[in-house]
Amino acid sequence: MSKIAIIGAGIIGICTAHFLKKSGHHVTLYDQNDPGTQTSFGNAGLFAVHECVTANSPHLWKNLPSMLLNKNSPLVIDWLYVAKHLPWAIRFLRNCTSARVEHIAKSLSSFSSHAELSYEEIFSDVDVSNNIVNKEPILLYESKELFKKNQYALNLRKKNNVHFTVINKEDIAKIEPNLEPIYYNGIVLNGERFTKSPLIITKKIFDNFIKNGGCFVKSKVSSIVNKDSSLFLQYEAKEKKFDKIVIAAGVWSNILARTIGDNFPLDTERGYHIEFENSNNLLTHPIGWAKTGFYMTPMQDGIRAAGTVEIAGLKKPMNNDMLSMIEKTARCILPQLGKVKSQWMGFRPTLPDSLPVIGNSRKCKNVYYAFGHQHLGLSLAAVTGKVIRSLIDKNNTNINISALNPYRF
Repeated sequence: MSKIAIIGAGIIGICTAHFLKKSGHHVTLYDQNDPGTQTSFGNAGLFAVHECVTANSPHLWKNLPSMLLNKNSPLVIDWLYVAKHLPWAIRFLRNCTSARVEHIAKSLSSFSSHAELSYEEIFSDVDVSNNIVNKEPILLYESKELFKKNQYALNLRKKNNVHFTVINKEDIAKIEPNLEPIYYNGIVLNGERFTKSPLIITKKIFDNFIKNGGCFVKSKVSSIVNKDSSLFLQYEAKEKKFDKIVIAAGVWSNILARTIGDNFPLDTERGYHIEFENSNNLLTHPIGWAKTGFYMTPMQDGIRAAGTVEIAGLKKPMNNDMLSMIEKTARCILPQLGKVKSQWMGFRPTLPDSLPVIGNSRKCKNVYYAFGHQHLGLSLAAVTGKVIRSLIDKNNTNINISALNPYRF
């Protein structure tokens, strides 16, 4: 069995560690932060295991002027930042043609179709029954005009076997009577579920990994060195030899990839959430608001309104306009919300084609990549870990990752 290091103790790295440890490998997780406390912590809690719609859209050009002026847009762009990172922006726009968007949706749908069964493999070992709710998310449309405007995305879902049911205003009111009736209609995302605490899910998988002999080192990895046909991990003036290394460090993955000569057009989507105290009994399902691109989810300690996409890099401070928009809109939809308990911003790793990078390094065959999952990290973590295990163990699976390979850039 191999001696394997995994860099990154978010949900991707932890699920990967679970599968590799179960195969009998000696696995050590590295992260400078506590497991599951960064981007994996702050999501909306949805297992969107059938999602195929990304930020790439052939209608983006038409919508750009309104995005520049509208602070309530689901996609907010800092154009000064984009101007400084023009090559990435150009690549992103090249992936917004109809042909490319359909390719992206098909590739993502094919990969995500294995997500649920992959999680069931983990959940057969880890009891999360008290933390998962089998209630389907409902995405609401404010007006008939907005519903029609979203037909392209809905048709893309239909084309890729993402099942949903259109429901009218009266049916929504019966399901969620506390919602203010300011919506036109909605869709139920069939077969989806959610967790009341992404952190608890992540920590339970991590605890099981440790219980079964896995190791965790709380330290920042500075580089990977490939010398004399051997791999070394460098951290805190230390150096340790491994047979194989998995990079699952989210938005920081490319910093490590560069140390062995690879380079990826990796950037970040900044996502936000607000939690409202004493509000978790107001909803029974996650409720999405299509106009602004966020979901309100009944979490363990209150309602969490989470989502949106901001392209502004890692260094810019938290955008208070985004937080204000989320809070104001959430209170319009659900007026009984309690006081704001907490605010959060996280960095989702994103590539120009909105697909993750999963596979071997171009420069070093014993280094593997598992990053770039955007807002679908929780949803795709288990299937990613399963694929990395199959690559390391050289076992064939029926999971097609050709569109996700690192060599596409």
